[in-house]
Amino acid sequence: MLTRAIANTIVLETSNRLNRNINIMNEQGVIIASGNMERIDQIHEGALEVIKSKAPLSITSDEEGKWRGAQPGLNLPISFQNQVVGVIGITGNPEEMGDVGGLVKMATELMIKQEFIARQLEWKQRTKEMIIEELLK
Repeated sequence: MLTRAIANTIVLETSNRLNRNINIMNEQGVIIASGNMERIDQIHEGALEVIKSKAPLSITSDEEGKWRGAQPGLNLPISFQNQVVGVIGITGNPEEMGDVGGLVKMATELMIKQEFIARQLEWKQRTKEMIIEELLK
């Protein structure tokens, strides 16, 4: 449900406003969107830990080498229908990212939910059209 399109939109909008690099990782821990294009399609071990634990992970500058592909910052699980569908990472001092991270996480989850609802409505409309078409035949 977490698409590259949604992830790219979140990264573009939030990176510019926060003046921070934002990464979004899928459920396999692969970076699917980032303000730093060189990081796209790389594994983020911190995200893998967040997916496994379903809990936020703060990475300080002292722990930077502990998680391959990770930089200091805050990593938060992205949930949809009680499942972790990805991770959002905000580069910087994790202590300063708490409130901002929560807002970015909420916006991401709302966009995923909105996309899901739009797809459901589209599917229902197509089903109605097919039924009417079959009845008319």
